[in-house]
Amino acid sequence: MTQLVDRLGFLARAGHRDKSPVRAEAPAVGNRETGVAVLRLYDPIDSWGGYWGTSASEFVGVLDDLGPDIATIRLHINSPGGEVWDALAIYNGLRQHHARVQVVVDGIAASAASVIAMAGDEVVMSPGSELMVHDAWGLCVGNAAAMDKTSRDLAHTSQNIAGLYALRAGGTPDEWRDVMRDETWFTADEAVAAGLADRVDTDGDPDQAVTARAGFDLSVFAHAGRADAPAPRTPAPAPAGSGSTPQQEGSRAVAFTDEQLTTMRQELGLGGDADEATIVAALSEALAERADDSAPSPTARVPEGTSLIDTAQLEQLRADASAGREAREQQIVDRNDGLVRAAVVDGRIAPARADHWRAALAADPGAADVLASLAPGTVPLAPKGHGGGDDTDGGSDQVAAVRESPVYKNWKV
Repeated sequence: MTQLVDRLGFLARAGHRDKSPVRAEAPAVGNRETGVAVLRLYDPIDSWGGYWGTSASEFVGVLDDLGPDIATIRLHINSPGGEVWDALAIYNGLRQHHARVQVVVDGIAASAASVIAMAGDEVVMSPGSELMVHDAWGLCVGNAAAMDKTSRDLAHTSQNIAGLYALRAGGTPDEWRDVMRDETWFTADEAVAAGLADRVDTDGDPDQAVTARAGFDLSVFAHAGRADAPAPRTPAPAPAGSGSTPQQEGSRAVAFTDEQLTTMRQELGLGGDADEATIVAALSEALAERADDSAPSPTARVPEGTSLIDTAQLEQLRADASAGREAREQQIVDRNDGLVRAAVVDGRIAPARADHWRAALAADPGAADVLASLAPGTVPLAPKGHGGGDDTDGGSDQVAAVRESPVYKNWKV
């Protein structure tokens, strides 16, 4: 992640230096795989391009030339890094491409080159290869204010880069920023353990990676490779393969090896040109069908304190409850009717007011207390003077006679 330092340091190679152009091997030629474009980034990353290294415009130009039949881009990296902004442009160019991206670190992916490696749907470390992360570098000529601004810009850029490492490997940007401040070097296995890569290619040749790294002068770094650096410290060591899917908006959600894709196409009965989205959709449908066929019906959980009851029993209980309510209501009606008749007999209310009191008792049971408080004999049961004698004595005798008569006793209001 340097600027002028790249041009003065990384290009110090033994012997004559030839630029390694980014090239895409044509698909379907000889024994090459159909639909696979092989690209190689074997130089520093430099905005000047040409002799100085590979620029973003050169790299993205190659991507633009890839045809729609390219389903996989296999990018081999052997680079000490370079300018961060060009590296970010290459990273985003790869992420925005329709093809699946497999990154293979052949020798070294250091500094800004490690940022480009994070664009892979799958990152494969060759045996003996190394990966390095560190804080961004920069040069500034100017006064204190200019120096302060450069410091802030570098901190901001480094924090953004830390977010890309965290996106793949887990942890937080702040945790990865601490890893970057230490200039951390990873062997192939350590990169996988940290979650920055998915696997080590066991079929590769470790000597090839060592030979590739030898072409760069790494003395510009604090450590000239993993052998000269302490063991890496990472936020939370991740299991192998944990970094296989960068979880960013617009990225492909699943990354498989070519062998896995071929096997899944065969198992699912798909054509050889089925892409990952088609494979995932077919797999989801197959799993859903299996779940429908084999999964037992879910059993509802009965809340504590609740009992299950047969439907017929429930209906019978409801009928019994209804009959009980009707019987109770009839008992209340009969009781109220008895209270009203007793009040008429005792002369506490007139017979003409009987229905009024029945309604009052039905609406308010407390009316029974009011009815009971009325004085007996308040209402005359017969007209005065019909007894044939003195009204006072004769009236009392006539009331007593009426009460004792069978006709009165059997009379109902």
